[in-house]
Amino acid sequence: QFQSLQLEREMCLASNCTLARVNLSLRPRLEDGKASLAIKYQELREIREACWDKQQRLEAYLENWSPQSALGQLQAKLDASEAESEAQIEQFLAQDLPLGSFLESFCQSRTRSHICRTQLEKLQELLQKDQVGRDPAGPAGDPGALASPARSRLAP
Repeated sequence: QFQSLQLEREMCLASNCTLARVNLSLRPRLEDGKASLAIKYQELREIREACWDKQQRLEAYLENWSPQSALGQLQAKLDASEAESEAQIEQFLAQDLPLGSFLESFCQSRTRSHICRTQLEKLQELLQKDQVGRDPAGPAGDPGALASPARSRLAP
């Protein structure tokens, strides 16, 4: 019985020695795998940071170029053009501006105002249609119910 235990012990030692050699032979592969994994994690961090930066830029871009932002910019442009027309009229009435140059600059200013007003109205209509399309419970048959406060300023 002692001899069988001794034999079993030697077999276990030989098996352990063989397993140890196999494990040691696999160590370079393990180290390469660890290094490769570290590189992949670094690439993942860089990609995550790049995605985060792009997402921030996209959010800023969408905020600057949203339909509501465009509406505000058009309204500001229209207000500036209207103010310019009023200033030209005042200059002409004060006889600070000759008739020829007044007519030319006033026509250009009014043309810009008209274009801005038309673009603003069209954009408002599109936004209203989009809003009605998304909100089927909106007011039916009441076209003035969706008009924005900016539109009421546009009335002549």
